[in-house]
Amino acid sequence: DAMAPSVVSTILIAASAAPAVALLRGAGGAGTVQATEMHMYRSDCGKSHTASKLSMRAMAKAKMPGAGMDLGAIEPFKKVLKDGFYEVACVKDMLFTYGDKFHDNKHEYNLQDIANISIVHYDSLVPKEDREPMTHEVCFDFCRTIPDMGFFGLQNGRMCYCAPYYKAMESDSTQCDAVCDGNPSTMCGGKSKSSIFGMHDCDSTATDLAESQEKLGEVAEKLSTLEEAVSSAASRMQKAAEEFQPMFGKAGDPVAADLFQSAKVFAGELEAASTKAKAISTAAEDADGKAAEMEGSDFSKSADVKSAETAIKEMDKIAADATNATKGLEKLAEQSAPELKDAAEASKKYYPAMYFVDKAFEDVPSTCGGTPSEKPLIGTLDVCARACDNDVHECVGFSFFPTKQGPPTQGGSSSGGRLRRPQQGFLQAAVEKADNEGICFLFSKMKTLTYYTKCDAEPALLQTSKVDPSQVKCLVKFAEFEGVTLKPNPSGKCDICLKEAKKADRCFA
Repeated sequence: DAMAPSVVSTILIAASAAPAVALLRGAGGAGTVQATEMHMYRSDCGKSHTASKLSMRAMAKAKMPGAGMDLGAIEPFKKVLKDGFYEVACVKDMLFTYGDKFHDNKHEYNLQDIANISIVHYDSLVPKEDREPMTHEVCFDFCRTIPDMGFFGLQNGRMCYCAPYYKAMESDSTQCDAVCDGNPSTMCGGKSKSSIFGMHDCDSTATDLAESQEKLGEVAEKLSTLEEAVSSAASRMQKAAEEFQPMFGKAGDPVAADLFQSAKVFAGELEAASTKAKAISTAAEDADGKAAEMEGSDFSKSADVKSAETAIKEMDKIAADATNATKGLEKLAEQSAPELKDAAEASKKYYPAMYFVDKAFEDVPSTCGGTPSEKPLIGTLDVCARACDNDVHECVGFSFFPTKQGPPTQGGSSSGGRLRRPQQGFLQAAVEKADNEGICFLFSKMKTLTYYTKCDAEPALLQTSKVDPSQVKCLVKFAEFEGVTLKPNPSGKCDICLKEAKKADRCFA
C-alpha cells in the first residue's frame, strides 16, 4: 500500500520542544491510535545549513535529481526544509529497489515514466572522507535539505536515502534489527528491510501556531466559565456564613455556628482555586495576544520561526495547565453549586426531622448537626434534596438555611414535604415564600437537633429580619426513618437516634 506524502497530514503533532509526540492513525482514520516520538528542530527552519567543508564538497558534487527535480537544482545542506522526524514503519521498500535511478539499484529503476521520481542516497552526495557514522539524526540532517522529500529510510545499519514516499512490498519475516553504526542503541533497518521515518514540514509552522492558538482558546473559555461559577459559589457561601455564623452563635446554637465555620473553610478553598484559574486565564489571554501579533509573519526566517516555536510551546503549556485546572474546577463546581436538572420536587421525599422526634413541633424552624457526607453546597431546597439522593450510600438528611427569596413554586421546594399544607399564624407566610436558594449541609448520620419554638411570636420578624426563620429547617429522608423514631434514647442502644434534641424557647432571628 503506497504511503504518499499526504500521509503526513494525518500526523497530529504536540508542538513543543524536541522531542515531541505525534499521534499516528491508520489509513482512513481506521484502526488504532498510537503515540510515537517526534524529534523537533523548528528553530532551524529557513536557515542556511552549516557551511562546513562537508556541505561545500557535497554541493559541488550535487548531480542527482530528487522527486522529478532537474539535475542542477539539487543543493543539499543549503536550506532546512523539515523541522522534525518520527518513525513510521519497518518494511521492504519498493522505492529502495525500483525507485533508485542513480545509485546501486539503478539497473532496476522503473519509475521514470510512472512517477518521474528517484530516491537520493546519502552516499551519492557525501564524499567518503566526510561521511559520518550513520544515525537517525545524521540521515535526517541530510534528507531535511533535499526538496520534495517526505521520508527517509535506513538499511543495513549504514545506508541512508531520502524518498518522496515509500511503498511496502511483500517480504519475509525478518526485522529491522541492524544497529546504527553511529548509535548502537538504535536500529537502522535490516539486511532487506528499511526503517522508514516521516519528516515534518517547516511550512506548517503557521498552521501549528493557529492550531495551538485555537486549542488554547477552547480550553481557556471553558476554564473561564468554570472559574466564574466557582468564584460565585465561593462568594455566596462566604456571605451566607458571615451572616448566619454570628446569628446562631448569639442564639446559643454552637452546632449551627460550626457548620458555617466549615462553610467558610470550603469557601476559602473555592476562592483559592478560582484565583489560580484566573491567573491561568490571564496568561492565556496574553499568549493569545502574542500569537495574534505573529499573523502574517514570514516563517521562512529563522527569527520568526523561533518566536513562533516559543509561542507554541508557551500556549501548549498554558493549555495543559488550563486542562488540569478545569478538571479540578469541575469537581469543585459540582460540589459547591451543582446544576441538577432532575431536582424538581425532590424535597417531597424529605420530612422535618422533628416529625420523627415530636410531631407537635414538626413545623417549627430547626437546625441539626452530625457526620458530614459532602461539602457544604449552595442551591435550592430541591437541589439540596437531590444532592442528598445522589449520595445514595451516605446522605440521610440535611440542614438548610435560605439566602434568597423569590416567587413560590409547586412541589414543596420552599418548605419541604411536610410544610406545604396551609398553616396558621406566622407559618402561613411560609407557603407564599420562594423557591429559595440557600446553603445546606448534608449528613450521613444525624447527631444533634435544635428546634426553635418562638419564631412565630412576632410576625413583624419577616419584615425586620434578613432571614425568614420558617425556611430554616432540618430535613431527613422519609424512606430512611419511616416507622422509627429519632428521639434521643438515654440507654444509648438506639444507633440511629439523635444524641440530643434541644428545645429552644426563643428565635435565632
